[in-house]
Amino acid sequence: MPTARIASGSTQPGQGWQAYGANGIFIDVDTTSARFTGRPVYVTSISGTGAQWSLVGPSAVYEITATKFRVYVQWRDATPISPATAQQYGWFIQWIGYDNP
Repeated sequence: MPTARIASGSTQPGQGWQAYGANGIFIDVDTTSARFTGRPVYVTSISGTGAQWSLVGPSAVYEITATKFRVYVQWRDATPISPATAQQYGWFIQWIGYDNP
């Protein structure tokens, strides 16, 4: 019988962000190391050296699987943002996952 698993991790500061249209960016978060077998519940936050307080989206997760999920972010006022901004501020996603297959 499978047992529940709890795991956590983070992405590398400023790395892995990709453009999503003109006003957004996203990151695919690899959770393979957690060895989940079901469809986990992920809780996320964003950290870095600044400006993350003015973002929307860091706590919403998409495309959830046992090995990854995606997070989209944009500025609160919807002005253009690019992966270079995430790199400049060293933004990274911290996550905790719970899997009860």
